[in-house]
Amino acid sequence: MSSDVTARPVGFFSLATLGGLWSRIWFQDRPTTPLEITRIGIGFAMLLHYALATPYLYLLWGNDGWFPRDPLHANDGGAGIWEQSVFFYFNAAWQWPLFHAFFLFCCAALMLGWRTSLFKWLVLIGHISYDQRSPNLAYGVDAILACLLVILCFAPTGKALSLDRVRAVRRAKRTDLGAMVPQFSSPWTGACIRLMQIQMAVLFYVSATDKMTGEDWRTGEAVWRVFYHVDYSNDLMLSLFASHYWLSPLATYGTIVIELAYVFFIWPRRTRPYALAGALFLHSQFALLMRLYYFSFVMAMGHMSFLRREWLDRLGAFWVRKVGPMEMIYDGQCGFCKRSMAAFLAFDGLRQISIRDYRTNPSPVVPSEKVDKALYLVLPDGRALPGFEAYRYVVPRVPGLWWMVPLFYIPVLSRLIGRPLYNWIATHRSLLSKYA
Repeated sequence: MSSDVTARPVGFFSLATLGGLWSRIWFQDRPTTPLEITRIGIGFAMLLHYALATPYLYLLWGNDGWFPRDPLHANDGGAGIWEQSVFFYFNAAWQWPLFHAFFLFCCAALMLGWRTSLFKWLVLIGHISYDQRSPNLAYGVDAILACLLVILCFAPTGKALSLDRVRAVRRAKRTDLGAMVPQFSSPWTGACIRLMQIQMAVLFYVSATDKMTGEDWRTGEAVWRVFYHVDYSNDLMLSLFASHYWLSPLATYGTIVIELAYVFFIWPRRTRPYALAGALFLHSQFALLMRLYYFSFVMAMGHMSFLRREWLDRLGAFWVRKVGPMEMIYDGQCGFCKRSMAAFLAFDGLRQISIRDYRTNPSPVVPSEKVDKALYLVLPDGRALPGFEAYRYVVPRVPGLWWMVPLFYIPVLSRLIGRPLYNWIATHRSLLSKYA
């Protein structure tokens, strides 16, 4: 009975066709990588933004600052319970810096993808708390940021480009260094990506249509007036427009065209790169010429939801080809060496490093007696780098290890900490293996 109903035509489409179309629009099986890039960017932007506000913590959000708490509640228009902030419940002076420090820690955790399922919700609660405590400070980017955070909270983020992913890979490799943890993907991820995409398209549509209702946008004078405004004054741009007046209407109408074109051309496969490039160009100009750094960066991170899987795959393949294969030779009978190798390889998301246990598979390039003393790295040109030099070569060439660059390339750190630490570990690895 139900199959007959499903197959029955409804207009030009059957219910099965409409259901399939709905699933293709909303529930495509997708990896979380675009959302992870957005997560990293938003976490970084919020960490920097709120860290810079630390000296003004009491002034901006304190009970005796610019917006005293009691008058704020008296003028809430009856919103009451719907406008909540943790700051409403603070009375002791130490509570503000404690919460602020904890919130910055949460932003850092979101950026790094550590315990993402917990800290993304705490970041959302904290962000709303700051906005609701001093609503006169909030502007468009804060509402946009809250919407992006809500999507990230419901999305399965932390499955890639994160410390959570590193922990999962390391756990698998501790049992078998050759273990491969498959990339996570799900239809729900596709739905969250689509929701973020729709939000960005709607934002551009509303922005463009709202501009067209303004007299200065219709006459082509809007950009000139922007740089004439005291908040965005730019003598260089005013001088340029004064000398070449045609640039003002070009920039004014060009802004509207880019925003409207984005709404329609961001969806087709062939035109998406151009629409995305136009949007990023527009936001780069807002940042450089109007000093809207926070707004521009957050918007750019929202646009990352339109990154296609094949673009990221091609970029990764290009990087792997450029760097070339690298083989690490290690001691498979050293427990500490195996655990260290598992932790190291967990950051190699592109799988650039291959491994060889010289105990069971001796290297034709490096004699086994040399590997007894230190790990070796064999390069495509036949060179073999020992110990510290091996790690020093790998770190800048594996994106997941870039955070270790200072330890290996800043002279003071590498001489005083990096090299001596490696030499000590290599000398005492047999002792360390007992505790591995």
